[in-house]
Amino acid sequence: MTTEISFPRTSLGRLPRLGLGDACRLFGFTPRALRFYEERGLVIAHRDRLNCRFYDERGRRRLTWISRLRGVNIPLPDVRDVLDAEDAGGSGRDAALAVLDRRAADLQRELGQVEALRASLRQEAAVAA
Repeated sequence: MTTEISFPRTSLGRLPRLGLGDACRLFGFTPRALRFYEERGLVIAHRDRLNCRFYDERGRRRLTWISRLRGVNIPLPDVRDVLDAEDAGGSGRDAALAVLDRRAADLQRELGQVEALRASLRQEAAVAA
């Protein structure tokens, strides 16, 4: 899921009805992943008269957020927070930035631990040699 998807809000509403297969291709998900997100309440898939899933404008916006955030390994509870903020008044971007700031800080902390362990192991290897 490394594909960067960035749609202006206005273009999403102009897309035709988006079926499951097209959503998979557009957002880089498997059908199983889309069904999983639906089961978790992150996105609503409507059904047509043949009982096939399709996504409306709101669903496409939510799938865009899910794809972008999951693409950088943001956990689902944080994705839900961003989606909830978007639903509450369009402040999804602010919520996403806060989540990404926390994630970046966590990664920096983890990188520091990795570097410290590497240095320690190199020092042990030098002493053992």
